[in-house]
Amino acid sequence: MKSKAKQARTAKKAQNGSVENLRINRAFWLSIFGLSLAAALVVALLIAGWDKGSEITAVVGLFTSVLGTLVGAFFGLQIGSAGKEKAEERADSAQKKANALQSAADQPTINRAKQIYPSLFK
Repeated sequence: MKSKAKQARTAKKAQNGSVENLRINRAFWLSIFGLSLAAALVVALLIAGWDKGSEITAVVGLFTSVLGTLVGAFFGLQIGSAGKEKAEERADSAQKKANALQSAADQPTINRAKQIYPSLFK
């Protein structure tokens, strides 16, 4: 049977995962909407009589460059924060294992580990 603390951590992870999935899903559809808007802008400019490709490219390029920057920054931050969270979880797990090993070890074993790995015990 799981402890209440472990159940709470599992529920928190599930909630964080669903929130992250919702954010990424919304960002994906927002980027699709933005690209569709850029395509609609091209069509509107063609209908309005803009026939020079350089003029259309200049106007649409301004819009798509801002859109691309915002979407790229958002997804980059999402991926970076997810990686950081996983690294912190691994560090917490390693610390708990080290604490468990230390509490189970006898004093001569701890002293021997300090002699073998002095840089770890500074």
